[in-house]
Amino acid sequence: MQRRITVGDHQVSIEVEQKYDPAAPAVAIGYSVRYSIARTDGRPVRDGLLSVQSYELIDGTEHFPTIDTALDYGEAKARNDIATF
Repeated sequence: MQRRITVGDHQVSIEVEQKYDPAAPAVAIGYSVRYSIARTDGRPVRDGLLSVQSYELIDGTEHFPTIDTALDYGEAKARNDIATF
């Protein structure tokens, strides 16, 4: 479950992972999301880093209920990060 977008000079890859209940491994409890950002021209994103990656993200203390909500959240966070570069 992945989304790739271009934001200005940056390529963003957003990946969603289904999560399971540790007490009942067969029971899905939602989704988490991560993203990575790289420049389309191959230059460093910041301070010599060719790409930056987020931590695993959830919605507050809960996992996202759907793939789309996780992807949308990851995209919004990535766009926010790019705005600070």
